[in-house]
Amino acid sequence: MNRDDSNKLIDKVISNPSYDRMGGYHIFFRRVAIPLLLFIIGLLIYSILENFLPHDSNIIITSIIVGLSLGPILNFERYYGLIRSNKK
Repeated sequence: MNRDDSNKLIDKVISNPSYDRMGGYHIFFRRVAIPLLLFIIGLLIYSILENFLPHDSNIIITSIIVGLSLGPILNFERYYGLIRSNKK
């Protein structure tokens, strides 16, 4: 992919009206905030369970909890975006 193709792709994403939700922060939430939130949840769960479980079990339980939290986080993001877009 050359530079012109990547610039066209970026322009296509920026001018896409579906990314105008949440005041233009939709791309930020999708690309940065949600993975960062999942990472913080994982660190929090791991540090809470560190004294109660061995390392291997702690990693497995933490992974399961973070994986299960992905759906509610994405649904909250979608719900928040719809609420914000309906107020305009």
